[in-house]
Amino acid sequence: FIITIISFYYSYESKLSFYGSGQKISNLNPSSISLGWSNLFDSNSQLNASSLSTFYNSDLVRLTMSTDFKYNFISDNQYFSQQMNYFSFLFPIQKQKKSLGFYLAPLYRINSNIIEKEFSYNTDGEDPLAYKSEYNFSGGPSSFSVLFSSQITNHLSLGFKLNTIFGSLYSYGEHKIYDIDYYMDGEVYYTENSIDRYTVIKNYDGYGADFELSYHDYRNRLVASFNVNNETNVNEYFYDDIVPESLELGFDYDEKINYTISSPFEFNIGFSRLMNKKNTLTMEYYFYSPSDSNYNYNILGNSDLTKHRLSIGYYQNILNNKLTFSSGLYNIISTNNMLESNQYGITFGLGINYIKYVSANICLEVGRNGMKTTELLEENYINLYLGLSTSDKWFK
Repeated sequence: FIITIISFYYSYESKLSFYGSGQKISNLNPSSISLGWSNLFDSNSQLNASSLSTFYNSDLVRLTMSTDFKYNFISDNQYFSQQMNYFSFLFPIQKQKKSLGFYLAPLYRINSNIIEKEFSYNTDGEDPLAYKSEYNFSGGPSSFSVLFSSQITNHLSLGFKLNTIFGSLYSYGEHKIYDIDYYMDGEVYYTENSIDRYTVIKNYDGYGADFELSYHDYRNRLVASFNVNNETNVNEYFYDDIVPESLELGFDYDEKINYTISSPFEFNIGFSRLMNKKNTLTMEYYFYSPSDSNYNYNILGNSDLTKHRLSIGYYQNILNNKLTFSSGLYNIISTNNMLESNQYGITFGLGINYIKYVSANICLEVGRNGMKTTELLEENYINLYLGLSTSDKWFK
């Protein structure tokens, strides 16, 4: 079952994420997404399986995974996808004092097809030519992580995550060239002349670390996290006139390029307040500064985006913690030297804990992503996330 999950491993990406190496993936735990895409908090307070600095606070071995169902709407185009998201395994090494874990998650992802709407023209030759381009992108780097969480004092705890970055991004381009002809009435029509195609594979190899520090008392919790990554090595293989489906036949690459990309910087700071025994309020700020790399190495030559996200979340436990209702709001402002994106949405979550040591989490997200370039693009989306956590006492 675990091998099947890893084999079909994908994640969320916006249909407008044609920049950098794709969309940077955040915490994909439904109980965290339900708090406005929080990276520091989750509404499942029984398992403590999402927060890096507090997952020590359990004497259970925990197995957690999730999947999603996504609907994206851009103008008159509709997209649907269903994907596996992540897998984690946590276990205590000192009862409610220290824990270790393993985590498999995407780092960047893009799974999209782009077809140019209008013809471009080349008039340098004797006969003018028209051309259109089509691109397909799939995959991206992933991360396998070893996690550690520990209590330092009664009010202070820390966690860190050591990451191994791996995986591949497949890019396929196809440029169709057309002769320009005219009917008797002068109307233009196009006749296909030739097709120029290629496939590029980028293999990623790198390391990094995330750190999180938490101060808490009975009602309040203040958390901050940041990452430290080394440069990631990229081996890029260029296959001329080869479609991705033919690579398994053993074609040799025409060109190989080796380069490195510097690591992005991420910073989170958040605060949660236990209003009473059943209600908790969370607030969080997230900052992402992209890696410094040559634009030619990015998707379609577009640089990655600097991001600022504000999140507010709320959750309530009822029926003796057997049910958890949660909700959140978020706003993400993303910019680079060419565009500005304003993404906002609302999330609703339900945690079901009726069966001992089994927890199911459901999150519904509704939002909009508006992007300003040479024209205004709007993406509306409705996403459903399903998570399942099982646990057991292996050590007493």
